[in-house]
Amino acid sequence: MKKRYISNLLKFDTIRGRIRFYVVLVVCIPSIIASLFFFFFQREHIVESAKTQIAEDLYSNKNTVKAYIDVCFEDVNFLIKIIQSHYLELEIASREFKNYIETHSDIASATFLGADGISIIDTTGVIGVYAGDRNYFTEAKAGRSAITIVQKGRVTGKPLCIFSAPVVDATGKFDGLVFLSIRLGELDAWMHGSFVPDIQGLMLCDAQGNVLAPASAVAAGRNDGSPARVSAHLLKLSESGEIFVNEAGARMVGAAVDVGKGGLKLIYYQSVDKILASYRWQTWSVILGALCAILFVMPFILRFCRSIEAPLEELTAYALELRKNDYAVTGRFSSHKNMPAEIRILFDAFTVMSFRVTRKIKDAEAQSLNDPLTGLHNRRFLQITGAEFFQNALTFGLQCSCLILDIDHFKKINDTYGHNIGDMVLQGVAKILNGSVRQADLLVRQGGEEFIVLATCTAAKQAEDLAQRIRQTVAGHSFALEGHTVNVTVSIGVAVSDSLNVAGQPASADDALLQLMIRADKALYAAKSSGRNAVIVAG
Repeated sequence: MKKRYISNLLKFDTIRGRIRFYVVLVVCIPSIIASLFFFFFQREHIVESAKTQIAEDLYSNKNTVKAYIDVCFEDVNFLIKIIQSHYLELEIASREFKNYIETHSDIASATFLGADGISIIDTTGVIGVYAGDRNYFTEAKAGRSAITIVQKGRVTGKPLCIFSAPVVDATGKFDGLVFLSIRLGELDAWMHGSFVPDIQGLMLCDAQGNVLAPASAVAAGRNDGSPARVSAHLLKLSESGEIFVNEAGARMVGAAVDVGKGGLKLIYYQSVDKILASYRWQTWSVILGALCAILFVMPFILRFCRSIEAPLEELTAYALELRKNDYAVTGRFSSHKNMPAEIRILFDAFTVMSFRVTRKIKDAEAQSLNDPLTGLHNRRFLQITGAEFFQNALTFGLQCSCLILDIDHFKKINDTYGHNIGDMVLQGVAKILNGSVRQADLLVRQGGEEFIVLATCTAAKQAEDLAQRIRQTVAGHSFALEGHTVNVTVSIGVAVSDSLNVAGQPASADDALLQLMIRADKALYAAKSSGRNAVIVAG
């Protein structure tokens, strides 16, 4: 009986024999060809592809790091404007510095150094510290912004990344500098969070090759007190990627891109052996897997042959049922438990497609809540979530303030420079607003040149301060657009929920928010009537 069973397995004129033969053939031949192709042809192609991929990944992700650096320098310039506005009232400037730090948890401290290099404002509470011998002070005296790694802060005693920029008086004379102290781990988090491939070998350095991130690479330079540096070869890598040999004699693949601000570079490299290792393992895995599959699958091939006819008949019957009914009908197979999985996969595919269609609809709904020009939320988003924001503020015992902003003489900008520059101004103002409000606040573009901010506060003065800060920031910013320098101002109307008429309380949060917005809109009209570039708080 056993000999007859084995004889049937070896017969080529049977379905089972033919399937067995072709399964072995299909598994073995591609495995052998793939192995030979890899060893003789594919190795260098893989290395070249890896070089191209590294360059593409690095270039596509540099904007995240660049954006973080730009935001840090924008924050420094924001604090410089505070110093220039309150130079004779340093107590006010100090409070503004502290308020800023409280809303930026990723920043360790903010400091203002006088022209003599001695700290005048420091959010850590320690002032009078001399830093005139630091590199960033030298750069500031020369009128340059700088990013500097300090191996040991004189106040904290810890390594910090310093973002600094000079302060000048009305005559352009050097009057000190403002710098932000960023913990090294924050730079790491931005690099690692934005970079899709393996982060090992990823470094950020300045034009001289001093390593700014990651923190592990910076720490390598602490033994003798000098900063860690990348090799000259890494510093000269091109954006398109290169294959090179490092100091240890190993073949490497890497690329480097500029991220602005004085020649900062983002460098990423990998060893060729590491790149090829996974492909070698895949090749051997295919070969070993094919051999195991041949030994393991043979008993099941006979079972498959016996079950192939009945499932085909049942599938045919099911197809006829679908022709008579709609596509929502569910197939039930009860007579053949060992039916091929492809039939069940067909129904799973319908489920997946339904899920994807639902997800696409949800994505489309989400896009309908954003303004495509500025990236901010739009009026529809305010209509959906505004009342909930207002109600949550009251629930937690806070006031809800509404700021309605309008760009002054925006039509004149469009008529003078064209709608393209007008759109750029809208984007620039939106960026300033986004950097001025907290993440918990609600910022929307109402339409045209009008924006709305809903913010929680404990006193009406906070809402007015926010409005004044926004107004001053916009007025102090010049937009360099397509060869033109455009200066704009905004008029702002402010209303606070605490000043609503208690005797006439609205019936719902929607009505209350509507009343608040009406009052803020009237205050905006008053600000425009008063000559624009003004803040009016509704009484």
